[in-house]
Amino acid sequence: MGEQLKAEKSAGAASDEHRRALAANQDKLKALGRDITLYGQIDLGVEHVSNVSGSGNVSRLSSGMGTSYVGVRGKEDLGGNLRAVWNLEAGFSPDTGTSLQGGRLFGRQSYVGLEGDYGTLTFGRQYNVRFLAWQELNPFGAGSHGLTTLDEGYTGSARADNSIRYLLPIGNFNLGVNYSFGRDAVSNCAGEVDDVNQCREWAGMIKYDAKSWGLSSAYERIYGGTAATPGGLTSPDRTDSRFLLGGYFMVRDAKIAAGWVKRDNEGIATPQSNLVWLAAKVPVAKNFSIDGMLGQLKYKGSSDKGQAIVLRGVYSLSKQTDLYVSAEHMSNGGDLSLAATNSSPKVAPPNGDSQISIISGIKYRF
Repeated sequence: MGEQLKAEKSAGAASDEHRRALAANQDKLKALGRDITLYGQIDLGVEHVSNVSGSGNVSRLSSGMGTSYVGVRGKEDLGGNLRAVWNLEAGFSPDTGTSLQGGRLFGRQSYVGLEGDYGTLTFGRQYNVRFLAWQELNPFGAGSHGLTTLDEGYTGSARADNSIRYLLPIGNFNLGVNYSFGRDAVSNCAGEVDDVNQCREWAGMIKYDAKSWGLSSAYERIYGGTAATPGGLTSPDRTDSRFLLGGYFMVRDAKIAAGWVKRDNEGIATPQSNLVWLAAKVPVAKNFSIDGMLGQLKYKGSSDKGQAIVLRGVYSLSKQTDLYVSAEHMSNGGDLSLAATNSSPKVAPPNGDSQISIISGIKYRF
């Protein structure tokens, strides 16, 4: 009888120990789950584009407010206020389900690094700091309308492969630098060769954000490669540089922003250009806001220029779902033929002509 009681007590203790171990493992899994986030958005609408060269008027499905994507990011506490961080993000076309960013699996972001008291250091494919400096100055973001139609580099060269990036917040300031050993593998500019400049990219940024106003400045330079396509930067001796200066201020809940980009692109016949814009985001009602922008791109020593007028209304059905109507009018001078939309495939007007794009759609975020 005594031996039986001992056995039962021993079994009970082992069972309790097993339950405690199981509970501890479950707590670890829950903690891990809290540090991993699945997120994304799907944006799709109906677009009508006028005066398409060789096609007249065109109607199609298009992303309006921004590209669609799905991503997963996470972090691990390493102690001493140091964390490991990572992010994988894939862009896709919701109308066809195909991958964006040149067919990359994780074309929007794919990086790993460390985050702590002395900033964040990351390695991989990621946004360059020149792109980060634009964000508070452009209510239209990476959508089909807005700055993306005046400067293809707003999104086209916003990320760099094979890059190292360092971000440091100091009070209201945000400082950032990045360097890429090979900026774009898809366009035959993978770099990472003996030539010190072949397909390299680097940028620096400084931002100041107060409660009701802010300033941004950045400089970026990208280098060509012997097999690089497209863009005309077919030699590491050719560069494409952008200098950005801009700011914004708040009037109650409305934000007004202005910016200037001076560009020197040695891959084209008229390399120097100036881009200026004035933009605003104005909440009109609890669930409704209006965004607007006036922008001009002018090439130095040439009659080529583009002028954009953009207007968008956004109605929020919930915190995650928006309905919107967006319109842009693009007028071209000289031999320029900028389209009024950045949606693919490109639908430019005849040289020196104007175009209108209207998109009505829905965006869902998760």
